[in-house]
Amino acid sequence: MAIAYAKLYELILKKVKDEKEAKEFYDVMIELMREGKIEVKNELKEELKDELATKKDIELVRGEMKAMKEEILRYVDNKIYEVREDINQIKILIIVTLLAVIILNPYAYEIVKALIGLK
Repeated sequence: MAIAYAKLYELILKKVKDEKEAKEFYDVMIELMREGKIEVKNELKEELKDELATKKDIELVRGEMKAMKEEILRYVDNKIYEVREDINQIKILIIVTLLAVIILNPYAYEIVKALIGLK
């Protein structure tokens, strides 16, 4: 506690600038703290409790992060599935188009024979 008192005096001296006034103010503060009129420690504790995260808060955030991660993975999986379906549809369209070109082209039979080496 002596370190805290010394730090308190340093802070007061910084603001007051006059050593005599700082000492008087410091003595008054110490006296008030001893009498219990100022509950610095409890007030600070309550104030910090509202500002700092507790283990429970951290666990809640971790749970939320895990849920979000699972949701993102499901979304990505769905998008990959959709893209694969689109690719399969494109493949089918290409095959249908090639078959239509081959069937409707009067020279297609000769072109195919030339490609595969038939006489």
